[in-house]
Parts: sequence; structure tokens; C-alpha cells
Amino acid sequence: MRHPADRLAALPDGEFAAFAERLGGIWPAFEATVAPVTPDGTVELSLVRERSDAPPERAVVALRRTPVTEADVEEFATLAAERGLSFAVLATVDKVEPDAVDRARSAPVDVYDGVGLVALARDAGVALPSAVDDEDGDGDDRNR
Repeated sequence: MRHPADRLAALPDGEFAAFAERLGGIWPAFEATVAPVTPDGTVELSLVRERSDAPPERAVVALRRTPVTEADVEEFATLAAERGLSFAVLATVDKVEPDAVDRARSAPVDVYDGVGLVALARDAGVALPSAVDDEDGDGDDRNR
């Protein structure tokens, strides 16, 4: 059986975006809006919390299918600063390079690798895709 992060990586774009949208429930005070999946397999979730006494609070969660590098964290930290975000989350179904973890510690960016993303979702009660057997080993787990 494959790890849940591998199953997330193999999801069709629409299902990957739906998972990202469900993940938005982790922050119930925020209204979540999911953007279409980019050509590189990234889904961005914009979070907004309206406040009567102040401008809206904003945050971004990006889910990727590719590894996260130090340059990715740097770019995301810049985006967070430019947009005045309260927080930013950069998660991947793959791995986070050690330099990226180090950079994230000094940036307003939380990073999650595939294992961490699955744990985050499970801890919050967000449904993960079901395990499906890949009987012929071709990587295609769709029901036949």
C-alpha cells in the first residue's frame, strides 16, 4: 500500500484542488477560496477573515506536488511580505529540502513535507483519498 502523500500526488487536478479546499477547514475563522491547479501541480488556497474593527486578515496555503527548495521558501516569504499576510503555509506531497526548512525558520512561512501534510490533515479531520490497489504495478490506481 502506498503512503497517503503518494496517493495525494497521484490525484487528478480537480480532486487535488478539492483536497486543498477541504484543508481550508483547518482555519474555520477564515473563508477559503481555492485557485485552479497550476501547470506545475500547485494549488493555492487564499484565506480571508473579515474583521469589523480592522482590515481583513489574509493568509495563503500552497500545496505542491514537487519538492520544496530554499528558493521556493524565499519566493513564498517575499509573496507573504508583499501581500501583508498573517501567515503562509507551503506544503508538498513530496519532500522539503533541509535548506528550505532552515530558511522557513527565519521566514513567516510554515513548511510541510508529504508526511507532515498528511499528519496535518488527519489531525484536523480532513478526509484523505482512499487506498486503491495498484494490481499491475503501473502506478495507475484508478478503479477498473
